[in-house]
Amino acid sequence: MSMLHDDVDPKAVKYSDSEEFGALVARTQAERAASGDDGAQMPEWLEGKKPDRPLSTRRSGNRDNTLKRFPAVGFLSVFVLAFLYVPMLIVVFFSFNGGRQALLWEGFSFRWYGEVFTNGAIIKATETSLIVAAIATALSTLLGVLYVLAIDHMSRAGSAIATALINASMLIPEIVLGVATMAFIRLIGMAPGYVPLVLAHTTFCIPFVVMPIRARLQTLDRACFEAAEDLGASGFTTVTRVTLPLLTPGVISGALMAFVVSMDDFMISNFLTTAGTTTLPIYIFSLIRKGVNPSINVVATLLLLLAIIITVTSTVLTNRKSK
Repeated sequence: MSMLHDDVDPKAVKYSDSEEFGALVARTQAERAASGDDGAQMPEWLEGKKPDRPLSTRRSGNRDNTLKRFPAVGFLSVFVLAFLYVPMLIVVFFSFNGGRQALLWEGFSFRWYGEVFTNGAIIKATETSLIVAAIATALSTLLGVLYVLAIDHMSRAGSAIATALINASMLIPEIVLGVATMAFIRLIGMAPGYVPLVLAHTTFCIPFVVMPIRARLQTLDRACFEAAEDLGASGFTTVTRVTLPLLTPGVISGALMAFVVSMDDFMISNFLTTAGTTTLPIYIFSLIRKGVNPSINVVATLLLLLAIIITVTSTVLTNRKSK
């Protein structure tokens, strides 16, 4: 590493990150102090000097990825991706089948798309799922943000306990949660319907909201909050004007994830629905029990399209807010 003397060519001084730059300045100051010069003064050209590469606050990991050296890694990667996505492509392909068999191709047709869009039962089930998912997403996002802000000011032990409790619902089998939720609803005197559905969906969606928001909070520089307090901002002003805007990418990701999870839930909803509150996954299951036809492929394709739209929207909004 070169020293920063006045006679050094600026182009010859190379450093890639802020740590290397700091070490360079420290060594130059120490050398000048040892020689009797003012170690605090830097060459004039250094004032406008910029790193040879953009500085980053992220840790620089090992650039030499040794995983790719293992045999058959490429084949296994392709196999896993094919195992995940080929069945989806098959479902999408057979959604355009003109025959009455779900997996027997009889010609290209939009017939079953028309059947789905004019089927009153499917439309009603979709409306129920959208209403429940929208309300549960709003409530779980609000509670998730409040939870993250609360545990950020707790002690390490308290934060660990609260995190374990909130994540427990992700580890407990869904059938256990479904039975427990149904028993609790009966215990407090409520009947299955919209309200129990919304409460249950809100509860199991909270952990999915908390994960991206907390991950986003942990990457933020604490100096932002300290600067707001030094400028006289109150706690409420700091949260509303500094913290929440910086957490927006995580909030968007968490909310969209909660919406998808709520739309996709079957097990817990199966214990809490009534004749008038059948959700789309439960209705699809009832169709399968009666006999598979291409309308199942159409509904699955539309749900897949919804998931793709939500994923792309989340990615675009998150990247835009992060800039």
